[in-house]
Amino acid sequence: MKIRDNFFIGTSSSSWQIEGNHKNSNPSWADLFYQKDPSLWYEKTGVQDACDFIHHYKEDIEWMAKAGMNVFRFTIQWPYFLKDVKKGIVNEQAKDFYNHVIDTILSYGMEPFISLEHWDLPALFLEEFDGWCNRKILDYYRIYARKVFECFSDRVHYFFAFTEPNIPIDNGYMDKKWYPFVHDPKKCYQAHFHKMVATSIAKQEYLPFQKQTGGKLGAMIHYTPVYPRSDSKEDLEAWYYADLLQVRIYLDPYVKGKISDEFMNVLKENDCMFSYKPEDMELIDQYRIDLLGLDYYFPIRVKQKETEFKGIFHPEKYYDLYIKPDRRFNSHRGWEIYPQAILDAEKRIQEEYQIPWFISENGIGISNEDRYRENGQIQDTYRIEFLKEHLECALQCKSCMGYLIWSYIDNVSALNAFKNRYGLLELNTKTQERIPKKSYDFFKEINHKREI
Repeated sequence: MKIRDNFFIGTSSSSWQIEGNHKNSNPSWADLFYQKDPSLWYEKTGVQDACDFIHHYKEDIEWMAKAGMNVFRFTIQWPYFLKDVKKGIVNEQAKDFYNHVIDTILSYGMEPFISLEHWDLPALFLEEFDGWCNRKILDYYRIYARKVFECFSDRVHYFFAFTEPNIPIDNGYMDKKWYPFVHDPKKCYQAHFHKMVATSIAKQEYLPFQKQTGGKLGAMIHYTPVYPRSDSKEDLEAWYYADLLQVRIYLDPYVKGKISDEFMNVLKENDCMFSYKPEDMELIDQYRIDLLGLDYYFPIRVKQKETEFKGIFHPEKYYDLYIKPDRRFNSHRGWEIYPQAILDAEKRIQEEYQIPWFISENGIGISNEDRYRENGQIQDTYRIEFLKEHLECALQCKSCMGYLIWSYIDNVSALNAFKNRYGLLELNTKTQERIPKKSYDFFKEINHKREI
């Protein structure tokens, strides 16, 4: 199977998960999360122990280029980039760093993809007014987005307002797994709504730059396609609500410019409707994304609600999760492995959304990879199989623009830290040495051959 000449193929990352300690940096969401209780993080390893990209970026980008990648997606870290996050005063040290990263990417003929926010909100906003739950954040996000475009749009042609906007909100305000560890549906959906509005604000701010450069402003969602257990009326109803609350929640406003009446009605019925101004809806309708990224790892399967729901509202009021008996899955995360979902995504996007799209993250995390080491190299054939199957499905999709791996290197994850390794490059956390795994060699080979 040929890899098309215009097909994006590369890797994705997140600033707080790779950069490591900064000098002269404001604290962030990730810092608050770790400091709340370091014992929750695997081996008490936090963001300060990331893979030190801030000092290894030249080496890391060279590894990507040698592997034949043509895209590197990274994040501008908001609390690092701005010295004063309220007034929008740029930290010149951070600006210089990101300029060097961009220039290094371009020097290898690669394309930089920049995400403005991958969960890592300035801690000040969380401490003062609960971050995304308060509409004050919209003004500060506007200031931040404008500064990023002013600094980097002359050389960067792909910006993304958010990466996986729902994850920290759902985990923090619905499931109580992440900071701030509460279950408050009203705050949860208020935060979701503000991120929808903020995406349109980013597009509004980008338009003057877009007219000059012809660039794109997109967003990358955590895409968990929903499948019903059966075609029964009850299972299809469960699917409808799961899809409405887990998938359409961002797809509809981002691409159609409208939050569905069905979604609003569910929130009203469950007393967790967000507050808004009429001009918010006008903004969402008028300023829509140009490009959609799907961070795809696993599907959700559901069945009719068979257990009585009690307590504070949760989307699972409308469905029970269903585990397919014959599923393939990653036992280290419990996630089903289902490449076919990428083909299903293309069909749905063509039928319902008609927007340029690509796979913006896909990968597999495995713990204790050292047991697969032979002659000094980790023989991660399981990762090769996983990536090969998903890439083949992406290439079968004629409208899919590209495929980005998570990630080029082992990186810190929330709570799991380095427990599950995702990288094509092994990170020696004691020496910061980068060691190519077998999957890196595989990826390098197919990229240089331009076929799989």
